[in-house]
Amino acid sequence: MEAARSTGLTAAQTMRFVVLPQAVRNVLPDLISNTLEVVKLTSIASVVALPELLFRARQAQSVTYNASPILAAAIMYFILLWPVVRLLSRLENKQLAARR
Repeated sequence: MEAARSTGLTAAQTMRFVVLPQAVRNVLPDLISNTLEVVKLTSIASVVALPELLFRARQAQSVTYNASPILAAAIMYFILLWPVVRLLSRLENKQLAARR
């Protein structure tokens, strides 16, 4: 900050052009991981979607006596979360490429 201020940048310019870009680069990987965890563990995803999905799969399994409904439920959950994982991974790779 002192070097930026000595070159004549204001406090706002120092924050915008010097401090924030460095901070974002350092924080982004952890932020992406935490965002993914929040998506997985939100009340909608963990309390409603997954238990409801597994409950219905277990009901279907008790009727058919095979594991295919549980497997189908796992695939559905994977399909719901995979786009979020890919998006966050792409953002992280973009940031890593910009860092080099």
